[in-house]
Amino acid sequence: MADASPTIAVVGAGIIGASIAWYLTRAGARVKIVEAAKPGGVATPNSFSWINSNYSFDESYFALRHHSMGEWRRLAAKLPQLPVSFSGSIYLPAQGFDLEEFVARNSAWGYRVDLIGKTEIEELEPHLTLEAEVAAYAHDEGAAEAADVAKVLTAAAVEEGAELIQASQVEGLVCKGGKVAGLQVGDETIAADEVVVAAGAATPDLVQETGFQLPLSSPPGLLIHTAPLSRVLNGLVLGDGLHMRQKANGQLLAGTDFQGGIGLDETESVAGQLMKRLSEAIGTNQKLEFERYSIGYRPMPADGRPLIGRISGVSGIYVAVMHSGITLCPAVGEFAAREILTGARDELMAPFGPERFLDGA
Repeated sequence: MADASPTIAVVGAGIIGASIAWYLTRAGARVKIVEAAKPGGVATPNSFSWINSNYSFDESYFALRHHSMGEWRRLAAKLPQLPVSFSGSIYLPAQGFDLEEFVARNSAWGYRVDLIGKTEIEELEPHLTLEAEVAAYAHDEGAAEAADVAKVLTAAAVEEGAELIQASQVEGLVCKGGKVAGLQVGDETIAADEVVVAAGAATPDLVQETGFQLPLSSPPGLLIHTAPLSRVLNGLVLGDGLHMRQKANGQLLAGTDFQGGIGLDETESVAGQLMKRLSEAIGTNQKLEFERYSIGYRPMPADGRPLIGRISGVSGIYVAVMHSGITLCPAVGEFAAREILTGARDELMAPFGPERFLDGA
């Protein structure tokens, strides 16, 4: 496909932009990845990085996420250096959360999730001190070290021939006669046959030049990170206002339902309370030391569902923005690359195009 290959500019080297760029490059496109900071993006490094499909709004969203969970395993087989694991998740009882309904609904859709008792909980997570007589166990869920995944995918795309343009802020789109023809990056114009905008929370400002108003919020989520320690958690544990996992480097990562919007002092107080709860939830002789907290801003289209596809009435632009970027990374990368290069849209992607936000839709 040498000279006939299209030139595709991908804005953003977070986990979605990196995935799309890698799949495009493998398919023969000439790819230019433009990242304002460095590979890993902005939202990606501050994610809990949970791979799941259980909180889907409807069966179509579940189907896309569930498919992508399987694609994660295939992607890991192609790139064994990817830091990803599938150790399952334990869901403990929580206020307003019906375990039996949760298991019944997801099982009916083909999810491998069961109710388990106290003995099984203790066998799965012997260091867990949160008492529960019953829990739900999702066998196939997992986690990725998302920023590292984005870096691996970006590096793999570059190795396949992509060009990485980093520390470069995109000032705007180059639009000519109803077509997006490239990007304005500082004083430089980057020409492209198609532009993929995978810039997370920055996406609405970029695409508004086409006349498309993307309703997007970026709710914050707080995470705490401990100093590394020996293995005390085997998988993910989701409790009442506390979710936790152990990262590949040994750090414990914990989050809560915190939504931000408060002052620094109160944020630090919430982080301290979360660290206390984490310490009480883990039984170990090792000392749990607080290292830092982080706040990630999750790009969320107005209806909470992914927005992936071309903007009607404007050629040369493709948009991919979603909160479930960790789970959807491999499926969106593959499906988007195929659609961009061939025009074929996978049926699993059908409900998630930008057209649902057009006036009168």
